[in-house]
Amino acid sequence: MTTDRYSKTLVRSYSTGTPGRALVNARNHHFVVDGPSYAGSPGEEIGSGEAFLAGIVSCAVNMVERLARESQIPLQWVNVTAESVRDNEAAPLYVEVSVFNQMHMNFELTGIDDDQAQELVAAYRRR
Repeated sequence: MTTDRYSKTLVRSYSTGTPGRALVNARNHHFVVDGPSYAGSPGEEIGSGEAFLAGIVSCAVNMVERLARESQIPLQWVNVTAESVRDNEAAPLYVEVSVFNQMHMNFELTGIDDDQAQELVAAYRRR
């Protein structure tokens, strides 16, 4: 199997005419992302932080499945959750940068034993 050394991802976001609401385009897929209601945004659709964490957990599921397949580990199912904490009232750690104070990921793997599950999660964490 030949693969290119580098892969490129392009995602675009633009104004919708509603303050605090953006339209996101990734390839031929479109979805709405809202800012939080406490900041005067609609807060009805998925938020930027949720979209960010969704990318992380979906990457984790796909990577763990791929690692299991490559190692011939009989993984049946993967569930990854991520929970973050951001102190909205604390002085920023970095100027003009939003920082999560904490983030916790939980992996649930079925169809394999604990040693295999630990091996797959450790391999994910190294990447």
